[in-house]
Order: sequence, then structure tokens, then C-alpha cells
Amino acid sequence: MTDKGWRSASERPTTGSVGEEFDQIQRRWRRRMTLRIIVLVVLIGVVVLTARWLGFDLGYLYAHRENLIDVLLSEMLAPEQLWMQLQGDGPMLGHAALETLAIASLGTAIGLPAALCLGILAAANVTSSQIATPIRLLLGGIRAVPSMVYALMFVILAGLGPVAGILAVVMGTVGDLGRLFADEMEEIDETPVEAIRSSGAGTLATTISARIPQVTTAYVAWTLFYLEINARKSAVLGIVGAGGIGYPLIMAFRARNYTRVMAAIVVIFVLVVGVESIANWLRDQLGAERRASK
Repeated sequence: MTDKGWRSASERPTTGSVGEEFDQIQRRWRRRMTLRIIVLVVLIGVVVLTARWLGFDLGYLYAHRENLIDVLLSEMLAPEQLWMQLQGDGPMLGHAALETLAIASLGTAIGLPAALCLGILAAANVTSSQIATPIRLLLGGIRAVPSMVYALMFVILAGLGPVAGILAVVMGTVGDLGRLFADEMEEIDETPVEAIRSSGAGTLATTISARIPQVTTAYVAWTLFYLEINARKSAVLGIVGAGGIGYPLIMAFRARNYTRVMAAIVVIFVLVVGVESIANWLRDQLGAERRASK
């Protein structure tokens, strides 16, 4: 046998080394599985303890299920009563639904320019960390406050009515869309940016010429998606006096008129589904135009 043959034979793993490697793999697998089981048990324990702390009791809920079933069947889902309620409250609920749609649309439109500017400035590939980091913190602070709290604050400023709701939607739009715009901007291809920059263009010209065209479609899609979210938010802002269909909804709850509650829920469902359908159609058209341009 040649020296080469001896070397190749000596380099071959023996049966013992293969068995040892297999045992090591098994031990690593068992350690990972044990760790995962421990984590799962701890999570289940945390969920159970949290549920008990909050008083979440499935047995209690099951024992009182008849209360909800009676209300659903006798008032909320009774076809004749619901139809009569819709006919009687139709004009009022229709006006409230249009007001809700106007609040969502106007709030999105007003908040969009600020979200666009802050989102671009918060992108790390557009501005320095001294600018991007504080703006990201600002956007995070805006997002941390729920829209209902903003509505309560702006009711103090603007009084009861849709103006407070519009301002609350504006704040939510700036915080959420600004963060989404910043994240989208950071994912762009830097090759066109470098090409424009090499010609001597500044940051503003580079952003307009090379950055924004890459994210325009995504920005429009996110805006339409957030319009759907704002329509849902606006539907409940009236609960705190910020206009829209939330006001007749909460008044019906307080009066325990569950048929009227269901009528308002039906109108909200039609409103939200309609806005979502239109937004989906617009996104499809935008996608078709984009594919055709390619």
C-alpha cells in the first residue's frame, strides 16, 4: 500500500469516533429539547398565574353563558327587531358612519406629510445617528400613547365632536406610519444612491432622485393599509366624545338597548369592509401599474 493509501486510511473516522460524534449530537439535541420544554412550562405557568391574577375564570364564564346567549338571541340577533331598528336609526347611523369615514380620511391626510418627513429623517441611511435616533425616539413616544388617550386629551382642547377625533387619528398616523416609512427606507438598494451621489448631488437631491422612487409603491400601500386601521379606530373614538359612530354605540350600551347596539355594529362592519375593499382594489391597481411599467 502506498503512503497516500496509508494517509487516507488513517484519516478515515473509526467506528468509535462516529459513535462518539453521534452521542454528542444526541446530547446537544436533548439539551435543546429540555431547554425548550422548560421555557414552554414557564410560559404556561406565567399565563395561568396572570389569568388568575386578572380573575379570568373559564368556569365562571361557562356558568354565566346563558346571559350572553339570551341577549344575542332575544335582542341582538333577532332579525325582525334588528331590521326595524336599522330602518328607524338608518339616517342617524348613516350620518355617523360618514362622519367616521371623514375623521379617518382627514386624519390620515393631515398626518401623512408629517409621517413622511419624520420617517425619512428617522432612516439611518438618510441622516446621521444624531438626527435619526432622536426622531425614532419621538416616533416611539407618539406610538406609545393609545388613540383613545389622544382623543380624551384633544376633547379638552377642541371640545366634544369630530375635531378631537381627527387630531387623535393624526397623532396615530404620524407615529405608526413614520416608523413604517423609516424601516422601509432603510431597506432600499444603495446602488442608485451612490450613483447619484457620485455626480455631486446633495442629500436632498439624492433622496428625491434615488431613494423615494424606490419606496413610493410601498409607501402608498402602507398608507392605504393604515387608512383601514384608522377607519376602525375612528369607529370607537366617539365613545369618549370624539365624534363618529362610536357615540351612538356607547349610548345604546348605556341604555341597554342591545338591538340598537347590534344595528350600530352592523353599520360599522359595512363601513370597515367597504373601506378595506376599496383600499385592496387601489392596491391591486397600483400593483398592476407597477408590473406594466416593468
